[in-house]
Amino acid sequence: MGKWFFFFALLALSGFAAAPAAGAAELMSTHPSHYRSSGEAVNGGSTSILGRTKQVRAGSRVIVRDEGALLERWVLNTDLSRACNRRLFRQKRDQFLVGIVDGRTYGAAVGGHGSLLDRVKMAENQVVYLFRGQGTTDCRVYHRTK
Repeated sequence: MGKWFFFFALLALSGFAAAPAAGAAELMSTHPSHYRSSGEAVNGGSTSILGRTKQVRAGSRVIVRDEGALLERWVLNTDLSRACNRRLFRQKRDQFLVGIVDGRTYGAAVGGHGSLLDRVKMAENQVVYLFRGQGTTDCRVYHRTK
């Protein structure tokens, strides 16, 4: 009992226990996508990974260029999107295939080609698939016959 009493007495006298805790609103972040204070987003930040577009990296091969809107000529496949969410249907990124539709860059793969990982065997040969948000729980797969 004696040593604990002295420990807590020393702690109380040092003022450590009475020091005010820093609130979360006082923390500042250096990354532009983080919040500066609760409820206030930094200008230019995106609310979703799906709202962003990736840039074509060096070594990428553009297999599709389409000036029309994504939903005009491309079909959202809900079954393939669910499989993509579970990582059963996805683009092999080491192939660096991309598609540019309406100025946005998407990951791309071709059915029956080594650029596609298809564990559910749902891909059709010579069909181009575009991936939006691959690697997230909101992955979306669009397709169009080549």
